Amino acid sequence: MARRVKGGEPVSRTKSLGLLVALCVIASTATVGAIPSAASNVNEYIVLVDQSRSDAAVDAIEAAGGAILNMNKVGVATVESANPNFATAVRGSSAIVGAALNAGFAQGGTKSAEVPDNTHLQSTEAAACATLFSVSPTTGPDPLGPCQWDMRAINATTSGSYAVNRGLGARVGVMDTGVDLHNGDLMPNVDLAASCVFIYSTTPTSLPQEQVTRGSCSNKAALQDYAGHGTHTAGTVAAPINGTGVAGVAPRATIVSLKAGTANGYFFTDSVVDALIYAGDQKLDVVSMSFFADPWLFNCRNDKEQKAIIQAISRAASYAQQQGVVLVAAAGNEGIDLNHPVKDEISPDFPPGAAVTRPVNNSCVTLPTEISGVVVVTATGAQNLLTWYSTTGMLTDVTAPGGSRYQTPTFNSSRGRVLSTYSSTALDLADEAAINRLVVDPAGNYYAWLNGTSMAAPHAAGVAALIRAAHPGMSGGAVASALRRTATKMPCPTTHDPGVEFFGVPLQICTGGTGSNSFYGAGLVNALAAARD
Repeated sequence: MARRVKGGEPVSRTKSLGLLVALCVIASTATVGAIPSAASNVNEYIVLVDQSRSDAAVDAIEAAGGAILNMNKVGVATVESANPNFATAVRGSSAIVGAALNAGFAQGGTKSAEVPDNTHLQSTEAAACATLFSVSPTTGPDPLGPCQWDMRAINATTSGSYAVNRGLGARVGVMDTGVDLHNGDLMPNVDLAASCVFIYSTTPTSLPQEQVTRGSCSNKAALQDYAGHGTHTAGTVAAPINGTGVAGVAPRATIVSLKAGTANGYFFTDSVVDALIYAGDQKLDVVSMSFFADPWLFNCRNDKEQKAIIQAISRAASYAQQQGVVLVAAAGNEGIDLNHPVKDEISPDFPPGAAVTRPVNNSCVTLPTEISGVVVVTATGAQNLLTWYSTTGMLTDVTAPGGSRYQTPTFNSSRGRVLSTYSSTALDLADEAAINRLVVDPAGNYYAWLNGTSMAAPHAAGVAALIRAAHPGMSGGAVASALRRTATKMPCPTTHDPGVEFFGVPLQICTGGTGSNSFYGAGLVNALAAARD
């Protein structure tokens, strides 16, 4: 059974409650079913074409028995075919760069109608956090401020960056599982008109209510987050300072939700590609990405299908970057050195049960993390130590708070994580409450304690938004350089997160020096230094 990470901790992806997003997994109910096509033997493919020979490519696709559903501006086509040998046949044309198969999956789910038992009240949670972290119960700027150790760690505070630059004017795309359209501590900063869904009737693991017509952004109801993950990451970027709940890194920035992940937390190639192209078309300032593109943790260039996935997502990412978009990605929760990968035990993670253990090497890459120019973010806890689960490597640009229950002043199973907004329709809402990780404010807005590099990336994206807000004309490369330059330099640590022993994971070795090492890259993102830069 494929393994992923829920808040940095291993869980199985099964038919029962228990999983979610690529880098921070959340639960759902899933049932394997037929491919949602007119005929059960029809499969969907991603096909890369030689754009200088597009007519010949179209002829080749049709000759191989394919029907083109969509052809985007970077030459990636979505194709349906009943020919079981379609991929092999279409690759025989010199006008085709590559082809890869998508699979089909159907599932259902329900949403919570009531506040789950054991949900913590905002006031009691704030008081408990004030005691745990030895801060004033009135620590702001919003009522759950005492719980936001993560914002204090990067100087995103009332006397810090909030007094200098709150991100006004910056537009941040959050490529994730959508947003809770009912969360009053997030939606004031969401540009609903610009937000868009990239989940289709053929998208594996999607709910019917998430599916939209390809190429249309008119169905805003489909933005609703059934995973919780997207609402959480969006809140970290830009939850407003409004007298309730939490505050984000850039509380006056604008969020553009790019829903490319399903309720079960899968991010398939066509959804990721379409979302990246849309981000470029919108000329967003920053895009935060806390996932790996399914179904492969590592895509290896010596495999024809995986090579096609690499090329498709890389083309789309390059297009977005050419439009000035700063792409920020989570490093991953596998606790490995990406510069020296050895094996992949969880791929393919779809369909369920398909995973095999295979050797990998540096010709195999995790997407979108290892795309050229993407800002790579590792995770720290409340003691500013690398978290026990964080993937590392000399490709690390910066580090940011991701959370670990083993780094609180005294052990606390929940509050060492990162607290942020959560979705009222998250399929695991009751589960989060049962393990003391769910909070509700007087208006009925939810918040949850999660950890993972999924939580670290939006902190870095928020700081990048502060830089773009201060320097609207700055190039994407210059923004990334400023993010690194203003980070708090950190040496390789002399101790480590106690979670290493608890979970029995291998102890990683830090290489490099202060301000340039495999754990922290250029250092811990610093909102105040960036705001002043």
